[in-house]
Amino acid sequence: MKKMMLFILLFGSLTMVNAQKQSHQEKKAIEQTDYVSSRMKLNDSKKLFLHNVLLEKYESISKQVKGKGLSKEQKKVINKKINTAMTERLTTEFSKKEVKEIKTLLKEQNKSKKK
Repeated sequence: MKKMMLFILLFGSLTMVNAQKQSHQEKKAIEQTDYVSSRMKLNDSKKLFLHNVLLEKYESISKQVKGKGLSKEQKKVINKKINTAMTERLTTEFSKKEVKEIKTLLKEQNKSKKK
């Protein structure tokens, strides 16, 4: 119960501070965290960890790609490098099986949004 209250308080305060400045990356991280956590039934600490990893991923990609005039190949290299780093971070909190499931759910959610 304390963890849940801490999560709500922390997430609520972050949301309030950034309410007007919520970036595309933040929205995407929230949507994907909710999607994955609802299907895997993650506890609050793992949900928060996943959110932070996804947010870091999307912010890193944006900083390294946006407005740089990179080719598709250069963008692929950056995305692959950042995805590898994300996988390594996820393995500190999740099992290999869980990481594989997370990545599958993220792909599933991305495909469903494109339709």
